[in-house]
Amino acid sequence: MADPITLMAVGSMAATAGGSIISGIGAEKTGQANAAAYRYKAGVAMLNKQINEQNAAWATQAGDVKAGVEGMKSRQQIGETKVIQSGSDFDVNSGSNAAVRESQTAVADFDQNVIRWDAAKAAYGYETKATTDIAEANLDRMAADQSEEAGFLGMMGSFISGAGNVAGKWMQGKSAGAFG
Repeated sequence: MADPITLMAVGSMAATAGGSIISGIGAEKTGQANAAAYRYKAGVAMLNKQINEQNAAWATQAGDVKAGVEGMKSRQQIGETKVIQSGSDFDVNSGSNAAVRESQTAVADFDQNVIRWDAAKAAYGYETKATTDIAEANLDRMAADQSEEAGFLGMMGSFISGAGNVAGKWMQGKSAGAFG
């Protein structure tokens, strides 16, 4: 039967080795879990990018439709103005009658341009957000890679540290008379 000092030394070395292995595996698993979380975030950012690009297209389309509707309303009003003007004994194609309709046309064009400008600003906001989403996804992917590497390095560091601790315990046990 082994003496108590040898048993204590062997037990201490086994516990140190086991703890180092468990700690190393835990470091690696933590790195993998963090990497998975970052990859998930990257996927969400890319989905947000697609949504923002679609919203930009829809904002532009909605602005074009709204401007078109506004243009039709304006042309109708200008036509009504010309009908009203034709009831007078003045020439509807010259003088103040024509100038009134030209002013109405200029205001209608301005209104349509404002609608398109507002739609373009909204689309630009979505496009800018899509660009930010791409950058966020790229950063999350880099963080995932770094987390995996950090987990591996943590595991290796734990194994190396554990080996050093086991060697130190062996030396202590040997100097105490264990191991023959």
